[in-house]
Amino acid sequence: MTGQTRPSLLPAAAVLALAITMASCSDAPRETDSATSLSTPAARSAAASSTHGSASPTTSTTVRQESALTVCWSAPAERGSLGLKDVTATSGLDAELTGMMVHAMATGDVNGDGYADIFVGSFADRPASEYSFRGATGAAPDRLLLGSASRFHVDEAFPPIRGRTAGATFADLDDDGDLDLVLSRNPRPKSNAEAPSVVMRNDGGRFTQATVLDTTRGGRSLGVADLDGDGRLDLILSEDKWTGASSVLLHNDGGLRFSDHTVQAGLPRDIYALGVSAVDLTGDGLADLFFSGSNRLFLNDGDGRFTEETAPEFTWPVYGNEDDVAGVAAGDLNNDGRVDLVLGQHYNSTLDDNRRVPVRVYLNEGKSAGRALTFRDVTAEAGSPGLPTKAPHVEIADLDADGRPDIVTSAASAGKPVILMNRTEQEDAPRFRPLEPVQAPGQPTYWVTGATVDTDHDGRLELFLAEWYPERSSRLWEVRGAGGHWVSVASRAGTVVSAYPPGLAGDATSLLGRQEVVAATGFGAGSQQVARFGLGAKAAADITVAAPGRAPVTFSRVNADTFVDPAGRCRN
Repeated sequence: MTGQTRPSLLPAAAVLALAITMASCSDAPRETDSATSLSTPAARSAAASSTHGSASPTTSTTVRQESALTVCWSAPAERGSLGLKDVTATSGLDAELTGMMVHAMATGDVNGDGYADIFVGSFADRPASEYSFRGATGAAPDRLLLGSASRFHVDEAFPPIRGRTAGATFADLDDDGDLDLVLSRNPRPKSNAEAPSVVMRNDGGRFTQATVLDTTRGGRSLGVADLDGDGRLDLILSEDKWTGASSVLLHNDGGLRFSDHTVQAGLPRDIYALGVSAVDLTGDGLADLFFSGSNRLFLNDGDGRFTEETAPEFTWPVYGNEDDVAGVAAGDLNNDGRVDLVLGQHYNSTLDDNRRVPVRVYLNEGKSAGRALTFRDVTAEAGSPGLPTKAPHVEIADLDADGRPDIVTSAASAGKPVILMNRTEQEDAPRFRPLEPVQAPGQPTYWVTGATVDTDHDGRLELFLAEWYPERSSRLWEVRGAGGHWVSVASRAGTVVSAYPPGLAGDATSLLGRQEVVAATGFGAGSQQVARFGLGAKAAADITVAAPGRAPVTFSRVNADTFVDPAGRCRN
């Protein structure tokens, strides 16, 4: 727990030459650049394709930025063999999360102190006896846990609402510089919970309900992206198949007001989903949509409208009535510049009929066979193991910092999460090396959702796994012995961040990693809006940041093992 938290300002070209230490900069100016604003979808598409967006990336042209780069904190890389250490007891999460059937969570810095906070949402509509474990006397309300360098504590000022909270995310929806909170609720007839899906406004770290998004829809996961290029983040509220099967696109009209633009966007009214991904899958700079559950893919036409792309590769075998595809995570698994997908599963047949069902892995093949976008199912090729339990939540993160993103699942084995380590090199394409489970799948237990985040600024990632059963504690695992260097870049949802060896920015053949920053991922989870890259043995990297509506900016020779913020705010 030794991370450094106060921001320092260093010239980008000098970052490699100077060892980054704690520096006083409480009034750090916001980093500015001379990039030209790109106000039309066509201009944004052209800028995006110049940096990353083709089926066969070659080279790219970026705007080089030499003004100050804000270094928020730094921590040395850790050496050793990869392992997980349970730090739940010392984190404060055990005592603070009693009386809950957790089904949603979100991470982000809501009060501007530089540390990630955690919102935890519960299904609180059952008799008190079902929650009366570990000192609880009944159902607890949704909780906001404020982070620090040592532990979490409950924010007593957060409104004590008891609902059926199925999804959550933090996002700056009113562009005032802080993170608002979106809650997807899953009301059911005759339920004790009446809370609707809402937006809660953040005023200096205090939350109040600002907007009711929906009162009846059986909400699940949320999608967040600027879907029509107007500079405001829009919302996707996905709905499950049991309550109406009608996911909705909610256009951000400004002032935390939202309107239903589902029909205007060309989306049908019969989309059901447990998970949703809103990222640029085609490389044209526009956010596309994938709904996991119904497994339907919609490509952004660039005018605020979408066209459905037939995608038979996403068809799954089904063994029972409650076998459902669940969360979805997006990331570049093989460093070819294209965004791949990993899908989790909520298959009751794993528990009822001893079926073994893997999380599925799909590589983005770009344009192929007359289609605008195709994916290749590499689940078997990648060796993703059949799981004897559900794995609804999935994430993509480079846990060992070797430059190859790994897959985290919410399935349990020997009390620990099932993690699949990625050993694929860029030159392996188009093949995919088999994933290596940290430990073989075992007992049929699982967590509902989770998060991957460095909670204490020590340079090591933590895995937060949210527990449904009130008699058991949600868990926080610290990743030990990662081995490689790393760099993290705080950005707004929709920003594309790329890492290259020093001096090779824009050379797609030298790409170390490419990430689109997202506000939501997996199953009902809101993610910290940070792009984190494993650098392996490299002590520095060139970082290119392509924010929505802006020309790309490159920062030269950014020192490894640092958390940086191009906007100069050091909050995420």
